[in-house]
Amino acid sequence: MKVLLGFSGQGAQHPGMMEAFFTVKESRFVYDVAKEVLGRDIVEICFHGTDETLLETHNTQPCMLASDLAAAYALKARGLYADAVSGFSLGEYAALVYAGVLDLHDAFSLVQLRSDAMQNAVKGRKVAMAALKKAPLSVVDTLCKEQGGMVMVANINSPEQVVISGDEADVIAVVEKAKAYHARGVLLPVSAPFHCPLMEPARLVLEQAFASVPFHDASLPVYSDVDGEASLSGETLKQKVLLQTTHPVQWVSIVENAAKAGFDTFVEAGPGHTLSAFVKKIVPEMIAYNGESYADFNQLFL
Repeated sequence: MKVLLGFSGQGAQHPGMMEAFFTVKESRFVYDVAKEVLGRDIVEICFHGTDETLLETHNTQPCMLASDLAAAYALKARGLYADAVSGFSLGEYAALVYAGVLDLHDAFSLVQLRSDAMQNAVKGRKVAMAALKKAPLSVVDTLCKEQGGMVMVANINSPEQVVISGDEADVIAVVEKAKAYHARGVLLPVSAPFHCPLMEPARLVLEQAFASVPFHDASLPVYSDVDGEASLSGETLKQKVLLQTTHPVQWVSIVENAAKAGFDTFVEAGPGHTLSAFVKKIVPEMIAYNGESYADFNQLFL
């Protein structure tokens, strides 16, 4: 078994997420560090917050980082170690912590900075993201370019799903035009248009912060969102995670490249089952696991 561990991104959050993992001391440590760094108890938000509270980017990103790593550390405690890691959008920061590139304390500081900078980047602007299903990437990309304005491909999730991001009017226009290709578009419950040029102010804020944060070489390969390639270089991974702020998440490339490298098992760390569902569509022969509770992961140890 060659395991690729994948960390969930923003959008997978929900009230009560990963609460069962709080019984594991290695997982509780993550929440303790979060409280120390952020000066607030995100346990209350993760376990008892409302959908609206969790949707606020200020809360979502640090909560997701804690949830992702709580799951990964619980798996480690049971003896399951990854051979490589990947992370979807925000999840890439969790991957960098797991691989020893980022210190956990630094990661929470950067993620909180990232979330606030992303929200501030589009303050007062009507923005949106939408998932387009059953539309080829080439078609979606062409529709975005023909629309003009500010809309572009933000996530390449699977052969059957592409996400677009930008100004609300342009996003809605592309969704409508995609109906001619029998595609179904769904607006996503997000508070900012991630992975598009509108996030450039946030990228600049992060670039300045990255200058004073150590990025170590990785202890195992990290597959990057920006190009789907694996790397061990701390400097390379630093530049790539910075670049993904304004560039599309290449999830299909990550999974395909991992399969070519011999990975046969994918384990999703974090709430939901979105990534494992994508993996099954990209490489059907790859075994994909996910779990919403510590008990659900027992299937990995049978």
